[in-house]
Amino acid sequence: MRAAIYSRYSSDLQRESSIEDQERVCERLAGTQGFTVVLRFQDAAITGGTTRRPGYQALLTAGRHGEFDVIVAEDTSRLWRNMSEQAPRMAELEDLGLHVVTHDLDTRQESSAILGAVTGAMSEAYRKEIGRRTRRGQEGVVRSGKSAGGRAYGYVPGAKSISGHLEVDPEQAAIVRRIFEDYASGKSARKIAADLNADRIPSPGSSWNRSQRRTQGWLGSAIAGDPARGSGILNNEIYRGVMIWNRSKWVRSARDSSQRRQILNPRSAWVTMTDEAWRIVPDELWQRVKARQRAGQERQGAVVKAGQAQRKRRAGAGRPAKHLLTGFIKCGECGSSFTAANRTYYACSGYVFGRACGNKLHVRRELVTGHVIDGIREYLADPALSAEATRRAQRILAARQQAPAVDHKRLAELRAEVGNLTDAIAGGLLRRSPALGRRLAEAETELARLEDLAAQPAKVVTLAPRLGERFAAVRGRLGKALAGADPERARAALEDLLPPAGIRLTPDPTRSFLILEAEIETPLALVTKGVSEIMVAGAGFEPATFGL
Repeated sequence: MRAAIYSRYSSDLQRESSIEDQERVCERLAGTQGFTVVLRFQDAAITGGTTRRPGYQALLTAGRHGEFDVIVAEDTSRLWRNMSEQAPRMAELEDLGLHVVTHDLDTRQESSAILGAVTGAMSEAYRKEIGRRTRRGQEGVVRSGKSAGGRAYGYVPGAKSISGHLEVDPEQAAIVRRIFEDYASGKSARKIAADLNADRIPSPGSSWNRSQRRTQGWLGSAIAGDPARGSGILNNEIYRGVMIWNRSKWVRSARDSSQRRQILNPRSAWVTMTDEAWRIVPDELWQRVKARQRAGQERQGAVVKAGQAQRKRRAGAGRPAKHLLTGFIKCGECGSSFTAANRTYYACSGYVFGRACGNKLHVRRELVTGHVIDGIREYLADPALSAEATRRAQRILAARQQAPAVDHKRLAELRAEVGNLTDAIAGGLLRRSPALGRRLAEAETELARLEDLAAQPAKVVTLAPRLGERFAAVRGRLGKALAGADPERARAALEDLLPPAGIRLTPDPTRSFLILEAEIETPLALVTKGVSEIMVAGAGFEPATFGL
């Protein structure tokens, strides 16, 4: 059997040689099973709780194209750490006739379904237990009077300070006081960010060792933050000498652990520490900033209430999505999202909210939306897409058109055993007894079952009729949703078609116009009779270029 080896480690704190160690173990396992290793896939420093792993996705794609027969990994946790992905993927691999062999699972065995469910549940529970233990340890550190880690602009972390404790950074502390003074005097957060960028003052995190980075400039959102959550420079209470731990927690998605949402904890769960040595902002300045924030919130609250009342009078409560592509477009220069700069144009949020990005080109929403929808329509109308759906359906169905698996060795043994027992009893060589009768009955029952199975013809499953029409109907619904007047429905359709950062706008070398690049790489699922799921791998369409 042709084998594909998959290796993964989840933390950038682990050794890169972990991949080599896993591959060596997998090669040994493949050798003992008589497999021939033909492909290797790997993911470094990515959790198994997410499907957003390039190596993992490449592995699945190769499997769907029939490039190997079995996946070999050190254990199932290397492949999956959440059941919401493991269960459907194992079902798909079974449909494709592919197996998974690890030290704790072999899907060629009848017990693999139960073992897979148990090992998958254990892997998922272990991942959650690690998070619980980490948080418990952090709480112990905080209650002992020390910092639980993390970084705050204006301070030197304990790991890098001379004393081993959190210390004020004099240069950054001066910038923090400048921000508070500017805001208290009437400047907006965006204007403060723009001034800091103009003065070339390094932003928070610009020198930190991050695996992903969008921009190194100041943003208005990083200054204004959210008072309720305590985020942002203006709301960080450590600047007045008060450290609050466990104000909120991050809850990871059960389906994809790379996605998470922040939840505020009740005040009773907060752990508060006070130390004047941490103070950077005088209390009088802090109170002036808070007073201006409250005044702004009251004004904004009045505007929101008025808008809500007006919407209720017109068509009921709730604010529908206004723009189709908001959140889908990324800046090709800094990686920030494009946002609505005004009623007509999109622009890079890194530029809009503090001039942190040099991409200051704006683009009309109607122009970029038209290009994207036209490109998707062209992709969906490609006859090759329908042909690919049919080809993959035929492959899945062909895997099911196999003769029933019969253990012919066992069949011969049972025939011989039943014949010998019958002849011995008939000839008087053995006396009939209840135990002998039960054994003969059991052997005859099993023999009858295997003979019935062997007599069954190969299971023939015909391709679902009118597959092309079914595919065209799905394609038509997607196209109608994108062209319709319901932004929420259209955005849902886009989520099924576009990967994260699927649309990019990048300035040309002369910085006079933007280049639009769009990809469609998320599989499109079709449900047909006789086939549970047909995965149609999307291919990107040619980038569209337009001038402003």
